[in-house]
Amino acid sequence: MGRTKKLERKIGGHSAQDMQKAIQLVKDGRSIHKAAVECNLKYSTLRRYVKRHELNDEAGFVPNYEVNAVFTHEQETILKNYISECALMFYGLTAKDTRRLAYQVGTANNLKVPPSWVKNKIAGVDWLRSFKKRHSELSLRKPEACSLARATAFNKSNVNRFFENLKIAMERYPGFGNGTRLYNLDETSTTTVQRPQNVLAPKRSNVCKVTSGERGVLVTTCCIVSASGQALPPAMVFPRKNFKSHMLHGAPPGTLGLAASTGWMNAEIFVEVMQHFVKHTCASKQNPALLILDNHESHLSLEALDLAKSSGVTILTVPPHTTAKLQPLDVGLNGPFKTYYNAAVDSWLLQNPGQTLTIYHIAKCVGEAYLKAMTPINITNAFKKCGIFPYDNFVFTEEDFLPSSVTDRPEPGKENNSTTDIEDEINEPISPSILLSIPSQEIEEAIEVRASSVITVVNNNPQPEADANIKDVLSQQFPKEILGPQASTSKEVKCFITPKMLRDPLKAGPRQNKRRRPLGKSMIATDTPEKDRIAEKRNKQVKEVKKSDLFKEKKPNKIQKVRKPVKVEKITNYDTSSTEETFNMSGSSSGGTIFSDSEDDEMILDDEVISQPLLRNPKVGDFVIILIETEKKKKYYYVGKILEESNEPGYDYYVSYLKLKSKVYYKFAEPLEPDMAGVTKNDIKFILPTPKIDGSSRRQNTYKFAVNLALLNFPY
Repeated sequence: MGRTKKLERKIGGHSAQDMQKAIQLVKDGRSIHKAAVECNLKYSTLRRYVKRHELNDEAGFVPNYEVNAVFTHEQETILKNYISECALMFYGLTAKDTRRLAYQVGTANNLKVPPSWVKNKIAGVDWLRSFKKRHSELSLRKPEACSLARATAFNKSNVNRFFENLKIAMERYPGFGNGTRLYNLDETSTTTVQRPQNVLAPKRSNVCKVTSGERGVLVTTCCIVSASGQALPPAMVFPRKNFKSHMLHGAPPGTLGLAASTGWMNAEIFVEVMQHFVKHTCASKQNPALLILDNHESHLSLEALDLAKSSGVTILTVPPHTTAKLQPLDVGLNGPFKTYYNAAVDSWLLQNPGQTLTIYHIAKCVGEAYLKAMTPINITNAFKKCGIFPYDNFVFTEEDFLPSSVTDRPEPGKENNSTTDIEDEINEPISPSILLSIPSQEIEEAIEVRASSVITVVNNNPQPEADANIKDVLSQQFPKEILGPQASTSKEVKCFITPKMLRDPLKAGPRQNKRRRPLGKSMIATDTPEKDRIAEKRNKQVKEVKKSDLFKEKKPNKIQKVRKPVKVEKITNYDTSSTEETFNMSGSSSGGTIFSDSEDDEMILDDEVISQPLLRNPKVGDFVIILIETEKKKKYYYVGKILEESNEPGYDYYVSYLKLKSKVYYKFAEPLEPDMAGVTKNDIKFILPTPKIDGSSRRQNTYKFAVNLALLNFPY
């Protein structure tokens, strides 16, 4: 059974003035009952206080609930401040950790704790509940996961470097300083599976919301905004080999459509994004622009940097893992955009019940969300919160840098036990309240405890000289600031062991130079020194790749089957308009080639066979091989199924591409999302025979063709 809720404890609700007045009436001869009614008090309560004052005239008039309190107000304040500091450093304490800490602090200071604390080695739930009531600024929160790199990268060094570069860039052109030529670019994911919004539903019922799939297909949306409040048309990257114009149906006007096999932004297509940016900002040498973006390798290709520099665009990068606070789009725009996008997807599914949202519908949802989220007020507030425009390099407080203080360590080779660092750790303010009574002969033990904690913070391998310096300062600090002026004459002194003294400090160990690659940093990427450094790094990577290819073990070539000559009957009076078969196929639907039933006699296809003309026109339902050549003259072959003939100019057929599942057995399958496109007759190079279909209702069907495709370049 679940734990029943404990009833609220009834406490006295009367004031000291009412009780004092009622007791005086009783002393003047009024009955207890009449005095209780007149002062709005309970008879039993007034009777108890009257008897108490008959024995002791100095007794109180209200209950003293603090007599059984474990900690005083000053002690709880120290405990509360420690809990808050741990939470701000991203090492927050759970409810059980807090209760366990309270027990440890209480027993370490020899305070009177309830027997249940000693028995269970942990403070009670009731104490934690009342502790939260006394300190309403504390609440139980569900933290957001944050990587260590993100928590520690936002430090003063990285932030100051970014604002220094920003100041240098702003001083180059007046338009950068007034925000009219200052832009920010960032990508965000838009998938076919949305995050459902909250819905109204009956209590105690499991509620679900329909989505288009389990994981969804990614389409990257690249947003560009200006510090003046303007939003440029976005760029969308679709997970396809070739981009088709109908993919942008419903997108914001002027949206740039791109295609990449993964759906992610890469260095090749980012050049087109840079051209899109230059076009809509009219950037030139006479009208330059400042573009702030993260330093992902796709943004720092030499082609993109050359184009930016020749067009008068200055590129300033944000330090790694700091975009959550330094990039306007991440700070105040991507969140509302995702919210409006999820709402648009929910609305589409509600209007089209039983249908699946595909990548061809994403542009319409992006068009609705983009106009609602990228408003001038949101854009200007996001730039202001980052301190970019208006320029404010002191926009972040000390609390913002607390998570990175865990790894604030001296660089290798510097002195770790400097006098300044030691004194800073020792001279931490401690409450001078009377918190604990201990014999004077145990002062040295308290000094040893505090000194060991400070030495652990300053240096993991303390030296005797450093220990002596710490103890000297502590021996001077304890009597004056903690023990009080009466410490020299009294036999007992008072000190409180704080949580910082009791627990291990939140500090990383000494820094070690084991990192192979240098840390990323903020830089003006279009400047000549930085650009040359990026070019040198790229050339070095290319050389390492070529060098590694020399040491690869060369595998022996597979024994290829000899292609047997194929006898094809001579065709006379071939009529392309005829629907009848004019050649023998022996159970095959190929382009006039006869295949044997034996695997040993299967035909081997290569570029020479593929280059031969077709002997008949393709029909609906045929499986064909389609050739696609890239700009670099690379040939890629795909297997597709002809769905229907096209009436559109420029296309002869509509085909559905198959996905290669195995390069060993060359089995193909239909993708989860249909991949349909238009092709011409010249793109079709071969008509495949009827495939052998494997699969069941619970497993995806696979197609195996009675030809050898090992010599053709089929990408996954």
